[in-house]
Order: sequence, then structure tokens, then C-alpha cells
Amino acid sequence: MENLKLDSLPPSMLHKILSKVATMNLWDSGSARIAFCGFNEIGRDDYFYRSANLIYLNDWVDEVRAVRTFRLKCYRLGNPEAIYLRGMYEFFILHFRDEGREKFHLAGERGCEMAQFVDGMLNLAFSVDRRGIVHNYPTFTRQHVDKMFQTIFSWQLLGYQDYVRPAVFLSVAEKIDPNVPFDCWCSHIDPPEFEVSKNGSRLKWKCDPCFWNCAAWDFCDQIQLNVQSWPIEN
Repeated sequence: MENLKLDSLPPSMLHKILSKVATMNLWDSGSARIAFCGFNEIGRDDYFYRSANLIYLNDWVDEVRAVRTFRLKCYRLGNPEAIYLRGMYEFFILHFRDEGREKFHLAGERGCEMAQFVDGMLNLAFSVDRRGIVHNYPTFTRQHVDKMFQTIFSWQLLGYQDYVRPAVFLSVAEKIDPNVPFDCWCSHIDPPEFEVSKNGSRLKWKCDPCFWNCAAWDFCDQIQLNVQSWPIEN
């Protein structure tokens, strides 16, 4: 794209373009800043780091140092997604339960949708009783749960394998019974009713207690794979 065309774009659009490029490849975003002064001005603004999208930021071997430096600067400037990712690392890797939950709260208050979801689903999981049934239902719609699960299960985020779940979280996850629907009236509806998932698949409809029990189990089974490595500060 010629600089003349870029010159005609408002700063908000330049910000979106540079953020998208940075998410895909930090080296390319650096090249863009060198090639066009407008991108360079955007890239020097603290707002760029506070609002950058970090959930899908790649962590390729050849860019690992640049990625961690970028993520750490975003965190220090209060980027909600950086706060969320730091909370994930503290909760699931360092096993700092309270510190991780505090960061989920803070990131959620600042608008991070994933942090709000994780915080709500953790509240749901920790409400499990002796029968394996959860009770503290969040206010999320079923469509929102489906949307967030599509993100959690996406191949871009399922990459952290060297991992041992925190004992407290593991004990809770093991209590949740995913087989509750088999004994519920909703599994015997004839003819069965279906819901269409965001990815186009058809899912058998479940009543609220069964839906949330299955959602809590799926969440506990997959969320730890979203943990990303974090730079160790001095």
C-alpha cells in the first residue's frame, strides 16, 4: 500500500492496522513503523500498548524475546489482556491462586472479555457440591459461552503442554460430574431438541443445570492449555 493512501487514513484506522500486524508478526510491525511515519507515531504512543490485542499474539521461537518484551511493556502500561495473561500464568503455572484471581477481576473490570469469562467459570467450578453438581451459575448467555469456548478450543491457543494443574483446581475439576445429563429429564425429550453452535455443529439441548455442569467440566478440562509463558521480572 502506498504511503499516499495511508496518509488519508485516520489515526484510529492506522492503530487497528498496526495492532493487527503486531498480533501476527512483531517483526512486520517494526518494518511497518520504519516504512511509514504514521505507523511509527502510533507505535510510540502508550495507548497502542494499553489497547493491543494480545490473546492471539504469537510466541514463535524466532520472536520469543521480542514477544515477551512487547507483552511486558503492555502489562506495565495497564493493558487488560496482558493483565489477564499474567493472571493465567500466576494461577495455573505458579499456583498463586489469590494473585491470579485478583488479576482476572482487574482485567475484567477493564473490559477483557476472556478474563470476565474465566473469572465467572472459575466461580462456577468452585461451587461444585458433593454430588458433583455446580450451582453458582454466571450471567453469561449460552451463545456467549459457545463463543468463548470456540476461542479457548482454537488451535492457536492450545499450546502449553508442560503443565501440572494446581492441586486446589484439580480437586475441584475432578468433583464435577459431566454425566449429569444422562439421568435428567432433558435427555429424554422426544423428539430431541438441538442448538446450533457457532462453528455450525448441532448440539443436543440441555436444561440449565445440565448445561452448566457440562460447561464447567469442559472449562476445567481445557482452560489450562491457554496458559502462555511469561517473562520473569527482576
